[in-house]
Amino acid sequence: MRKETVVYAILIFVAMLSLTLMAPVIKEFVIDRFDVSNTVASLFFTLEILAYVIFAVFWGSLSDTCGKRRPFIIFGFGSSAIMYFWMAQVNSLFSLLMLRFIQGAVTVMAWSIVMTAALDGVDKRDHGRTMGVIGMAMMFGMGSGAPIGGLLAAKYGVFFPMYFASSLFLAGMLIAIALVPESHIANKPDTMRESINVLLEKRDLAIPFVFGFIDRFTVAFFIFAFPLYMSAAFGSGTAERGMYQALLLLPLVLLQYPFGMLSDKIGRAIPLVIGSFFYGLEMCMVGFVGKEALIALMLCCGIFAAMMFPASIALVGDISPQNKRGAAIGGFNLSGSLGFVVGFAAAGIFTDRYGYTSSFIMGGLSEILVALIMIPFLLKIMK
Repeated sequence: MRKETVVYAILIFVAMLSLTLMAPVIKEFVIDRFDVSNTVASLFFTLEILAYVIFAVFWGSLSDTCGKRRPFIIFGFGSSAIMYFWMAQVNSLFSLLMLRFIQGAVTVMAWSIVMTAALDGVDKRDHGRTMGVIGMAMMFGMGSGAPIGGLLAAKYGVFFPMYFASSLFLAGMLIAIALVPESHIANKPDTMRESINVLLEKRDLAIPFVFGFIDRFTVAFFIFAFPLYMSAAFGSGTAERGMYQALLLLPLVLLQYPFGMLSDKIGRAIPLVIGSFFYGLEMCMVGFVGKEALIALMLCCGIFAAMMFPASIALVGDISPQNKRGAAIGGFNLSGSLGFVVGFAAAGIFTDRYGYTSSFIMGGLSEILVALIMIPFLLKIMK
Protein backbone atom coordinates (compact mmCIF):
# COMPACT_ATOMS: atom_id res chain seq x y z
CA MET A 1 0.00 0.00 0.00
CA ARG A 2 1.35 3.44 -0.97
CA LYS A 3 2.25 5.90 1.82
CA GLU A 4 0.19 8.62 0.14
CA THR A 5 -2.90 6.40 0.21
CA VAL A 6 -2.54 6.04 3.98
CA VAL A 7 -2.27 9.83 4.36
CA TYR A 8 -5.38 10.35 2.22
CA ALA A 9 -7.22 7.73 4.28
CA ILE A 10 -6.38 9.58 7.52
CA LEU A 11 -7.72 12.83 6.06
CA ILE A 12 -10.91 11.14 4.89
CA PHE A 13 -11.37 9.67 8.36
CA VAL A 14 -11.17 13.14 9.93
CA ALA A 15 -13.67 14.61 7.47
CA MET A 16 -16.19 11.77 7.74
CA LEU A 17 -16.08 11.52 11.52
CA SER A 18 -17.61 14.99 11.68
CA LEU A 19 -20.59 13.90 9.56
CA THR A 20 -22.05 11.63 12.26
CA LEU A 21 -20.51 13.20 15.36
CA MET A 22 -23.70 15.09 16.23
CA ALA A 23 -26.18 12.41 15.10
CA PRO A 24 -26.72 10.76 18.53
CA VAL A 25 -27.43 14.15 20.17
CA ILE A 26 -29.56 15.75 17.47
CA LYS A 27 -32.56 15.45 19.82
CA GLU A 28 -30.87 17.43 22.59
CA PHE A 29 -28.81 19.78 20.38
CA VAL A 30 -31.60 20.86 18.01
CA ILE A 31 -35.05 19.35 18.73
CA ASP A 32 -35.23 19.96 22.50
CA ARG A 33 -33.05 23.08 22.49
CA PHE A 34 -35.07 24.97 19.87
CA ASP A 35 -38.39 23.10 20.36
CA VAL A 36 -38.71 21.99 16.72
CA SER A 37 -40.01 18.92 14.86
CA ASN A 38 -38.01 16.08 13.33
CA THR A 39 -38.48 17.70 9.91
CA VAL A 40 -36.97 21.02 11.01
CA ALA A 41 -34.16 19.28 12.88
CA SER A 42 -33.24 17.34 9.74
CA LEU A 43 -32.16 20.69 8.19
CA PHE A 44 -29.03 20.53 10.36
CA PHE A 45 -27.88 17.61 8.21
CA THR A 46 -29.69 18.59 5.01
CA LEU A 47 -28.07 22.02 4.66
CA GLU A 48 -24.57 20.63 5.07
CA ILE A 49 -25.19 18.08 2.35
CA LEU A 50 -26.95 20.65 0.16
CA ALA A 51 -23.68 22.59 0.18
CA TYR A 52 -21.95 19.40 -0.95
CA VAL A 53 -24.38 19.21 -3.88
CA ILE A 54 -23.78 22.80 -4.92
CA PHE A 55 -20.00 22.90 -4.55
CA ALA A 56 -18.66 19.36 -5.20
CA VAL A 57 -18.36 19.68 -8.99
CA PHE A 58 -17.29 23.32 -8.75
CA TRP A 59 -14.26 22.57 -6.54
CA GLY A 60 -13.38 19.45 -8.57
CA SER A 61 -13.43 21.25 -11.91
CA LEU A 62 -11.53 24.21 -10.45
CA SER A 63 -8.78 21.86 -9.25
CA ASP A 64 -8.67 20.24 -12.71
CA THR A 65 -8.27 23.65 -14.34
CA CYS A 66 -5.58 24.75 -11.88
CA GLY A 67 -3.80 21.41 -12.25
CA LYS A 68 -3.44 21.18 -8.47
CA ARG A 69 -5.07 19.29 -5.60
CA ARG A 70 -2.96 20.11 -2.50
CA PRO A 71 -3.98 23.80 -1.94
CA PHE A 72 -7.66 22.88 -2.05
CA ILE A 73 -7.17 20.12 0.54
CA ILE A 74 -5.29 22.43 2.93
CA PHE A 75 -7.77 25.30 2.60
CA GLY A 76 -10.78 22.99 2.97
CA PHE A 77 -9.55 21.46 6.22
CA GLY A 78 -8.49 24.79 7.73
CA SER A 79 -11.77 26.51 6.89
CA SER A 80 -13.78 23.58 8.28
CA ALA A 81 -11.95 23.90 11.60
CA ILE A 82 -13.02 27.56 11.83
CA MET A 83 -16.64 26.81 10.92
CA TYR A 84 -17.05 24.09 13.54
CA PHE A 85 -15.66 26.38 16.22
CA TRP A 86 -18.07 29.15 15.24
CA MET A 87 -21.09 26.82 15.23
CA ALA A 88 -20.48 26.10 18.90
CA GLN A 89 -20.78 29.83 19.68
CA VAL A 90 -24.16 30.73 18.14
CA ASN A 91 -27.46 30.76 20.03
CA SER A 92 -30.06 30.99 17.26
CA LEU A 93 -31.28 28.23 14.96
CA PHE A 94 -30.98 30.47 11.87
CA SER A 95 -27.33 31.33 12.58
CA LEU A 96 -26.51 27.70 13.30
CA LEU A 97 -28.03 26.54 10.02
CA MET A 98 -26.32 29.25 7.96
CA LEU A 99 -22.92 28.36 9.41
CA ARG A 100 -23.69 24.71 8.80
CA PHE A 101 -24.20 25.44 5.10
CA ILE A 102 -20.89 27.35 4.84
CA GLN A 103 -19.11 24.55 6.68
CA GLY A 104 -20.49 22.04 4.20
CA ALA A 105 -19.18 24.10 1.28
CA VAL A 106 -15.59 24.09 2.53
CA THR A 107 -15.67 20.54 3.92
CA VAL A 108 -16.67 19.03 0.57
CA MET A 109 -13.69 20.83 -0.96
CA ALA A 110 -11.45 18.99 1.47
CA TRP A 111 -12.65 15.40 1.19
CA SER A 112 -13.76 15.37 -2.46
CA ILE A 113 -10.34 16.58 -3.64
CA VAL A 114 -8.66 14.05 -1.32
CA MET A 115 -10.55 11.25 -3.08
CA THR A 116 -9.52 12.63 -6.46
CA ALA A 117 -5.87 12.86 -5.44
CA ALA A 118 -5.94 9.25 -4.21
CA LEU A 119 -7.05 8.05 -7.66
CA ASP A 120 -4.56 10.32 -9.43
CA GLY A 121 -1.64 8.44 -7.93
CA VAL A 122 -2.54 4.83 -8.84
CA ASP A 123 -3.01 2.72 -11.96
CA LYS A 124 -6.51 1.81 -13.16
CA ARG A 125 -6.08 -1.83 -12.11
CA ASP A 126 -5.65 -0.65 -8.50
CA HIS A 127 -8.67 1.67 -8.36
CA GLY A 128 -10.81 -0.83 -6.46
CA ARG A 129 -8.34 -1.55 -3.67
CA THR A 130 -7.40 2.13 -3.36
CA MET A 131 -11.04 3.13 -3.01
CA GLY A 132 -11.44 0.22 -0.62
CA VAL A 133 -8.87 1.83 1.67
CA ILE A 134 -10.51 5.24 1.27
CA GLY A 135 -13.92 3.68 1.87
CA MET A 136 -12.70 1.93 5.01
CA ALA A 137 -11.41 5.23 6.36
CA MET A 138 -14.65 6.97 5.37
CA MET A 139 -16.83 4.47 7.18
CA PHE A 140 -14.45 4.21 10.13
CA GLY A 141 -14.88 7.95 10.51
CA MET A 142 -18.65 7.78 10.18
CA GLY A 143 -18.80 4.75 12.46
CA SER A 144 -16.56 6.35 15.08
CA GLY A 145 -18.36 9.69 14.94
CA ALA A 146 -21.67 8.44 16.32
CA PRO A 147 -20.38 6.63 19.44
CA ILE A 148 -17.69 9.25 20.11
CA GLY A 149 -20.21 12.07 19.74
CA GLY A 150 -22.65 10.32 22.05
CA LEU A 151 -20.03 9.59 24.71
CA LEU A 152 -18.51 13.08 24.58
CA ALA A 153 -21.91 14.73 24.81
CA ALA A 154 -22.93 12.51 27.72
CA LYS A 155 -19.77 13.37 29.65
CA TYR A 156 -19.04 16.98 28.66
CA GLY A 157 -22.29 18.35 27.19
CA VAL A 158 -23.87 18.58 23.75
CA PHE A 159 -21.58 21.42 22.57
CA PHE A 160 -18.32 19.58 23.15
CA PRO A 161 -18.45 17.46 19.96
CA MET A 162 -18.33 20.70 17.92
CA TYR A 163 -15.03 21.72 19.54
CA PHE A 164 -13.73 18.20 19.05
CA ALA A 165 -14.53 18.33 15.31
CA SER A 166 -12.81 21.73 15.02
CA SER A 167 -9.62 20.38 16.55
CA LEU A 168 -9.64 17.35 14.24
CA PHE A 169 -9.96 19.50 11.12
CA LEU A 170 -7.10 21.68 12.35
CA ALA A 171 -4.98 18.55 12.74
CA GLY A 172 -6.03 17.48 9.25
CA MET A 173 -4.83 20.79 7.81
CA LEU A 174 -1.43 20.34 9.45
CA ILE A 175 -1.16 16.77 8.14
CA ALA A 176 -2.01 17.98 4.63
CA ILE A 177 0.64 20.70 4.80
CA ALA A 178 3.30 18.25 5.93
CA LEU A 179 2.51 15.07 4.00
CA VAL A 180 0.23 15.58 0.98
CA PRO A 181 2.19 15.68 -2.32
CA GLU A 182 1.07 17.69 -5.32
CA SER A 183 -0.60 15.68 -8.10
CA HIS A 184 0.94 15.84 -11.56
CA ILE A 185 -1.91 16.45 -14.01
CA ALA A 186 -0.98 16.27 -17.67
CA ASN A 187 -2.99 18.18 -20.29
CA LYS A 188 -5.03 20.09 -17.73
CA PRO A 189 -8.27 21.63 -19.09
CA ASP A 190 -8.10 25.27 -20.13
CA THR A 191 -11.44 26.13 -18.53
CA MET A 192 -13.75 24.80 -15.83
CA ARG A 193 -16.39 24.25 -18.50
CA GLU A 194 -14.05 21.95 -20.40
CA SER A 195 -13.51 19.95 -17.23
CA ILE A 196 -17.21 19.74 -16.39
CA ASN A 197 -17.98 18.53 -19.93
CA VAL A 198 -16.67 15.11 -18.87
CA LEU A 199 -20.06 14.58 -17.22
CA LEU A 200 -21.67 14.79 -20.68
CA GLU A 201 -18.90 13.15 -22.69
CA LYS A 202 -18.72 10.06 -20.47
CA ARG A 203 -22.40 9.19 -20.14
CA ASP A 204 -21.61 5.86 -18.50
CA LEU A 205 -20.72 7.90 -15.40
CA ALA A 206 -24.47 8.01 -14.78
CA ILE A 207 -24.29 4.38 -13.58
CA PRO A 208 -22.04 4.92 -10.53
CA PHE A 209 -23.77 8.28 -9.96
CA VAL A 210 -27.15 6.54 -9.55
CA PHE A 211 -25.67 4.04 -7.13
CA GLY A 212 -23.97 6.87 -5.24
CA PHE A 213 -27.29 8.68 -4.92
CA ILE A 214 -29.35 5.75 -3.64
CA ASP A 215 -26.64 4.50 -1.26
CA ARG A 216 -26.42 7.88 0.48
CA PHE A 217 -30.19 8.28 0.38
CA THR A 218 -30.57 5.17 2.54
CA VAL A 219 -27.59 5.99 4.79
CA ALA A 220 -29.34 9.25 5.67
CA PHE A 221 -32.13 7.21 7.25
CA PHE A 222 -29.61 5.43 9.47
CA ILE A 223 -27.89 8.69 10.44
CA PHE A 224 -31.03 10.72 11.21
CA ALA A 225 -34.06 8.47 11.71
CA PHE A 226 -32.39 5.43 13.29
CA PRO A 227 -31.24 7.08 16.57
CA LEU A 228 -34.70 8.64 16.94
CA TYR A 229 -36.23 5.21 16.35
CA MET A 230 -33.96 3.70 19.02
CA SER A 231 -35.07 6.36 21.50
CA ALA A 232 -38.77 5.93 20.71
CA ALA A 233 -38.87 2.13 20.45
CA PHE A 234 -36.40 1.10 23.15
CA GLY A 235 -35.75 4.22 25.26
CA SER A 236 -32.07 4.17 24.31
CA GLY A 237 -29.78 6.94 25.57
CA THR A 238 -27.27 8.88 23.49
CA ALA A 239 -24.37 6.46 24.00
CA GLU A 240 -26.43 3.36 23.13
CA ARG A 241 -27.88 5.04 20.04
CA GLY A 242 -24.38 5.79 18.83
CA MET A 243 -23.18 2.25 19.47
CA TYR A 244 -26.01 0.73 17.45
CA GLN A 245 -25.24 3.08 14.56
CA ALA A 246 -21.64 1.90 14.76
CA LEU A 247 -22.78 -1.71 14.21
CA LEU A 248 -23.82 -0.81 10.67
CA LEU A 249 -20.53 0.88 9.90
CA LEU A 250 -18.16 -1.67 11.50
CA PRO A 251 -18.28 -4.12 8.53
CA LEU A 252 -17.80 -1.17 6.20
CA VAL A 253 -14.53 -0.45 7.97
CA LEU A 254 -13.27 -4.02 7.90
CA LEU A 255 -14.47 -5.29 4.54
CA GLN A 256 -14.22 -2.52 1.95
CA TYR A 257 -10.57 -3.19 1.14
CA PRO A 258 -11.08 -6.93 0.38
CA PHE A 259 -14.27 -6.17 -1.53
CA GLY A 260 -12.42 -3.46 -3.46
CA MET A 261 -9.71 -5.98 -4.39
CA LEU A 262 -12.45 -8.40 -5.43
CA SER A 263 -13.98 -5.81 -7.75
CA ASP A 264 -10.56 -5.28 -9.36
CA LYS A 265 -10.54 -9.00 -10.22
CA ILE A 266 -14.16 -9.79 -11.16
CA GLY A 267 -15.45 -6.37 -12.25
CA ARG A 268 -17.75 -3.84 -10.64
CA ALA A 269 -21.16 -5.23 -11.65
CA ILE A 270 -21.51 -8.23 -9.32
CA PRO A 271 -20.56 -6.43 -6.07
CA LEU A 272 -22.83 -3.51 -6.95
CA VAL A 273 -25.94 -5.57 -7.71
CA ILE A 274 -25.63 -8.21 -4.99
CA GLY A 275 -24.59 -5.72 -2.33
CA SER A 276 -27.38 -3.25 -3.14
CA PHE A 277 -30.13 -5.89 -3.33
CA PHE A 278 -29.43 -7.58 0.00
CA TYR A 279 -28.59 -4.33 1.79
CA GLY A 280 -32.01 -3.00 0.78
CA LEU A 281 -33.71 -6.22 1.88
CA GLU A 282 -32.10 -6.03 5.32
CA MET A 283 -33.06 -2.35 5.68
CA CYS A 284 -36.73 -3.20 5.13
CA MET A 285 -36.62 -5.40 8.25
CA VAL A 286 -35.29 -2.79 10.72
CA GLY A 287 -38.67 -1.93 12.24
CA PHE A 288 -39.77 -5.55 12.67
CA VAL A 289 -37.09 -7.01 14.96
CA GLY A 290 -36.34 -6.73 18.65
CA LYS A 291 -33.39 -5.00 20.25
CA GLU A 292 -31.15 -8.09 20.32
CA ALA A 293 -31.93 -9.22 16.77
CA LEU A 294 -31.32 -5.67 15.60
CA ILE A 295 -27.63 -6.12 16.42
CA ALA A 296 -27.28 -8.94 13.87
CA LEU A 297 -29.42 -7.10 11.33
CA MET A 298 -27.30 -3.95 11.47
CA LEU A 299 -24.12 -5.99 11.04
CA CYS A 300 -25.59 -7.75 7.98
CA CYS A 301 -26.59 -4.41 6.48
CA GLY A 302 -23.01 -3.26 6.89
CA ILE A 303 -21.57 -6.36 5.18
CA PHE A 304 -23.65 -5.91 2.03
CA ALA A 305 -23.07 -2.16 2.02
CA ALA A 306 -19.31 -2.83 2.09
CA MET A 307 -19.64 -4.56 -1.28
CA MET A 308 -21.07 -1.47 -2.96
CA PHE A 309 -18.97 1.59 -2.19
CA PRO A 310 -15.48 0.68 -3.49
CA ALA A 311 -16.97 -0.75 -6.69
CA SER A 312 -19.04 2.38 -7.43
CA ILE A 313 -16.29 4.95 -6.83
CA ALA A 314 -13.70 2.76 -8.62
CA LEU A 315 -16.04 2.67 -11.61
CA VAL A 316 -15.91 6.49 -11.71
CA GLY A 317 -12.10 6.30 -11.83
CA ASP A 318 -12.27 3.61 -14.55
CA ILE A 319 -14.44 5.76 -16.81
CA SER A 320 -12.99 9.26 -16.29
CA PRO A 321 -9.68 10.61 -17.71
CA GLN A 322 -7.17 11.82 -15.13
CA ASN A 323 -7.14 15.43 -16.29
CA LYS A 324 -10.91 15.70 -15.73
CA ARG A 325 -11.19 13.36 -12.77
CA GLY A 326 -11.78 16.17 -10.29
CA ALA A 327 -15.05 17.02 -12.03
CA ALA A 328 -16.00 13.33 -12.34
CA ILE A 329 -15.37 12.63 -8.65
CA GLY A 330 -17.17 15.87 -7.87
CA GLY A 331 -20.12 14.61 -9.91
CA PHE A 332 -20.14 11.35 -7.97
CA ASN A 333 -20.02 13.22 -4.68
CA LEU A 334 -22.72 15.59 -5.94
CA SER A 335 -25.04 12.66 -6.66
CA GLY A 336 -24.21 11.08 -3.31
CA SER A 337 -24.71 14.38 -1.50
CA LEU A 338 -28.00 14.90 -3.29
CA GLY A 339 -28.96 11.46 -2.01
CA PHE A 340 -28.15 12.64 1.50
CA VAL A 341 -30.22 15.83 1.04
CA VAL A 342 -33.25 13.96 -0.23
CA GLY A 343 -32.70 11.18 2.29
CA PHE A 344 -32.52 13.46 5.33
CA ALA A 345 -35.60 15.36 4.18
CA ALA A 346 -37.49 12.14 3.41
CA ALA A 347 -36.47 10.61 6.74
CA GLY A 348 -37.78 13.63 8.64
CA ILE A 349 -41.04 13.86 6.68
CA PHE A 350 -41.79 10.13 6.61
CA THR A 351 -41.05 9.57 10.29
CA ASP A 352 -43.33 12.47 11.23
CA ARG A 353 -46.17 11.30 8.97
CA TYR A 354 -45.92 7.51 8.68
CA GLY A 355 -43.66 6.31 11.48
CA TYR A 356 -40.26 4.69 11.58
CA THR A 357 -41.10 1.22 10.25
CA SER A 358 -42.65 2.55 7.04
CA SER A 359 -39.69 4.88 6.54
CA PHE A 360 -37.16 2.05 6.63
CA ILE A 361 -39.29 -0.03 4.25
CA MET A 362 -39.36 2.85 1.77
CA GLY A 363 -35.59 3.26 1.96
CA GLY A 364 -34.90 -0.45 1.53
CA LEU A 365 -37.26 -0.88 -1.41
CA SER A 366 -35.67 2.06 -3.22
CA GLU A 367 -32.24 0.39 -2.98
CA ILE A 368 -33.61 -2.92 -4.27
CA LEU A 369 -35.36 -1.22 -7.19
CA VAL A 370 -32.18 0.56 -8.30
CA ALA A 371 -30.16 -2.67 -8.13
CA LEU A 372 -32.61 -4.46 -10.42
CA ILE A 373 -32.99 -1.59 -12.89
CA MET A 374 -29.24 -1.10 -13.30
CA ILE A 375 -28.41 -4.74 -14.16
CA PRO A 376 -28.64 -4.38 -17.98
CA PHE A 377 -26.67 -1.12 -17.95
CA LEU A 378 -23.90 -2.67 -15.87
CA LEU A 379 -23.71 -5.72 -18.13
CA LYS A 380 -23.38 -3.43 -21.15
CA ILE A 381 -20.56 -1.34 -19.70
CA MET A 382 -18.67 -4.40 -18.45
CA LYS A 383 -18.53 -6.01 -21.90
